[in-house]
Amino acid sequence: MSDASPSPSAARLHAATEALYEAFAAPRPAKIEGCPCCTDPRNLDALLATPLRALTGDQLSRYVLGAFLTVGGKEDFRYLLPRIFDFSANDPGHLHDPETVLGKLALANWRSWSDTRQRAVEAFVDAWFETALARDLEEAATEDSWRLDQAESVLCGGARAGFPLEPWLLRLQEPDAAPVLEDLRARFPHDLSAFWEMAPEGLRELSMILTEARA
Repeated sequence: MSDASPSPSAARLHAATEALYEAFAAPRPAKIEGCPCCTDPRNLDALLATPLRALTGDQLSRYVLGAFLTVGGKEDFRYLLPRIFDFSANDPGHLHDPETVLGKLALANWRSWSDTRQRAVEAFVDAWFETALARDLEEAATEDSWRLDQAESVLCGGARAGFPLEPWLLRLQEPDAAPVLEDLRARFPHDLSAFWEMAPEGLRELSMILTEARA
């Protein structure tokens, strides 16, 4: 019989996901406002009519892209945040990239939230980074791996949100993360995420570890 128990990183992400739902539990907003030229009221109404954990990536996709630009505000973003983050981290490829999702935190002024909610977000994103790194390392072990960028995406998104990058940059320099760090060095500076342009200070920090081994 095969061992079906989750990996340590997956178990940690699951626990952080549940903690996120608990920390952000709140009544549904009465309404989500949106630009009448850019949004369909029926789609916005569906976001509130559907139970939070039943919302799909398709339902959330347009909201995430337009959040704080053409649709929504801080109240509905906080309400939807656990499901948005859940989808983004646990089902990558079915919602927008981490750079976009995490970048919304800065627009939401998340550092003004309660300590409980801030800690839940911090723990979740840290678990997300570790899971993304594990996925990259799993990909590196295959014969057809060609790009290891899941951890980079979370790192860049975290930089856009104002997270301190030092703990994650130190993690990338640990021996077991070597394949991911080498991939980043090979892609630096012209083949990294385009979103680094929106986080220049984070890119400066990353570039320091990517260039230190070069002649």
